[in-house]
Amino acid sequence: NAPHLVRDLSFVIPTYDWWSSPFYGIGLKIYDMMAGSLGLGKSLILSKEETIKLIPNVNKNGLRGGVIYHDGQFDDTRMAISLALTANDQNACLINYCEVIGLIKKDNLVTGIKFKDKIKNQTYEIKSKVVINATGVFADKIIKMDQPKSKKLIKPSQGVHIVLEKKFLDSPHAIMIPHTSDGRVLFAVPWNNYVILGTTDIPVNKALYEPIAKREEINFIIKNASNYMSKKPELKDIKSVFAGLRPLAAD
Repeated sequence: NAPHLVRDLSFVIPTYDWWSSPFYGIGLKIYDMMAGSLGLGKSLILSKEETIKLIPNVNKNGLRGGVIYHDGQFDDTRMAISLALTANDQNACLINYCEVIGLIKKDNLVTGIKFKDKIKNQTYEIKSKVVINATGVFADKIIKMDQPKSKKLIKPSQGVHIVLEKKFLDSPHAIMIPHTSDGRVLFAVPWNNYVILGTTDIPVNKALYEPIAKREEINFIIKNASNYMSKKPELKDIKSVFAGLRPLAAD
């Protein structure tokens, strides 16, 4: 739907054990088969020399080779703006800086919402045949307006990314780090002449409108990414940090 916002991005997994390349290679071949004709490129097992050629500043100490696979990268910010503009063209009414403060109900069915304009500090009501609760980590708050005794459905999880200068990757290819200290994966991805490193996965009890990255999350990213980079990033090298919340299903 938006080919101008999407590009093919290849990911290289550097391997440092004799079994890693065939292990990930077989797994990614299955990935290729599942993608079928929609795949963006074939996964390949790489030699040490090929891996270094693709990722020149990969950590070469103990490097045995690598695996390359293909995925898509798209500009999510421009996509959101494009969707908003398209909705406006189709006569949708877009309202920003407004907070839902209650639901309108008739015969125990939701028939609309009450909301507050946070700029003008005025309250309004909208009647509707359908109300969609697409509020992510805040979905439980809206559900309780309809069903006060409902069980918690959402368990927020925080993810953090840091932004570095391009010199720390120096490649059009991304790095997928398969082993971190907490058993997750990590990515170093080229983005608009910079490099994004992430992400973390930390449960949070309260969803904030503006999530704050914790120092231990930032240190975790730097420490684990450094194991795969010949040029080691430090705190002083960080250009910016951003955090987001995932709406995971509660137990």
